[in-house]
Amino acid sequence: MTGGRLLLFGGTTEAREILAHGIPALCCVATDYGGKLAAETPGAAASGASPEEGTVRVGRLDADGIADLIAAEGVTCVIDATHPYAVEVTRNIRSACDRTGTPLLRVLRDAALAEGAGSEEGVTRVGSCREAAELLDGREGERALLTVGSKELRAFTAVRDYRRRLFARVLPTSEVLRSCEELGFDPAHVIAMQGPFSAEMNGAMLRMTGASLLVTKDGGGPGGMEAKLAGARAAGAEVVLVSRPDDTGCSVGEAVLWARRMLGLRRPPLFPLLRDLEGRTVLVVGGGTVALRRAATLARCGARVRAVSPEFLEASSGPLPGAELLRRPFLPEDLEGAVLAVAATDDREVNRRVGLEARGRGIPVSVADAPGESTFFFPSLVAEGPVAASVSSAGLSCALTRRLSDRLRSVWGAWVAEEKAALERMAPGGTGEGGR
Repeated sequence: MTGGRLLLFGGTTEAREILAHGIPALCCVATDYGGKLAAETPGAAASGASPEEGTVRVGRLDADGIADLIAAEGVTCVIDATHPYAVEVTRNIRSACDRTGTPLLRVLRDAALAEGAGSEEGVTRVGSCREAAELLDGREGERALLTVGSKELRAFTAVRDYRRRLFARVLPTSEVLRSCEELGFDPAHVIAMQGPFSAEMNGAMLRMTGASLLVTKDGGGPGGMEAKLAGARAAGAEVVLVSRPDDTGCSVGEAVLWARRMLGLRRPPLFPLLRDLEGRTVLVVGGGTVALRRAATLARCGARVRAVSPEFLEASSGPLPGAELLRRPFLPEDLEGAVLAVAATDDREVNRRVGLEARGRGIPVSVADAPGESTFFFPSLVAEGPVAASVSSAGLSCALTRRLSDRLRSVWGAWVAEEKAALERMAPGGTGEGGR
């Protein structure tokens, strides 16, 4: 049975990725520009996301407005895919979902600079735009390029001589430009452009404005953070980084799987790509039951298993003969030479980091506690000698996968023997029809 509707918040890259999967959704965005991007997302037509059908809503809503919308539209579940710094919107969404008893999932993109990385050379971390403005106020005479969004510019009007010292890069919309004018920013100090911006362009803007400081938020990859850091380094500018608010969330892949479960939607079957692992190195991170079971499956397929964990179950020496056991925490260099990786610890953060590192190196990875972060789904292997089949429910139901694979194992050996015997009878010189 299928039914219900997803209420999706965000004019972000993540929201558009969710729409592209064709999930029926009412998409709420704050600006006309965000609505235009949502409606133009490839695959969004299948989700009904178009202004003509009224399924892209533009405008900001408070908690009461969101609760009313949930009731009026028959919403089954909600995904908050707003910007990592959209604190008030996220708070309102949570309040409305708590009030209406509606299931909610938060999607949060990865930061380009993890907490603690602010001490890296050329980066100063501050807690808010107000703190950033106080820092600039104390750096008398220095110019700064602000790339924090137009809604944050008011905090920087407290900087002495801000009209001369500060340059604001904002979206090229009439509403934003009016706001900049009302705040007193000189038109010559407003750079109205739509990204993305390359490192070269960021560096050129810093040099053009004479700015020795770049003030920004960590918008991750979609926010062009890496290009900002590289551009600042090239221009010899210091980065003032406004830290993210404390928040937790999941990946887009996890959100898509969750929405499909909540709405009862099917997904296409996975393509069962079989790969020769004999003599090749595979990395398994984890030393518990799940990790060792998957390591044993890989070893059975002839792989050279490299297992990393501070601790291993006592039985590890049995199912993993010849495996390389590294009794310590995971390190990125553990992926060197690996053709496949599995993250199966009981620590969500470690699994997430393994997935990130593997994907960044182009290594297929299975993340046991987050199918949406995986680039392949670890199958249930059914084998008799070299003859094998795999079973997977694409991460939607582990119980179904187990039941089907158990039933298949109960007959697989007999089936293989039966079909081999039939082929032998049919072969030339045999006793079957093929030998006549």
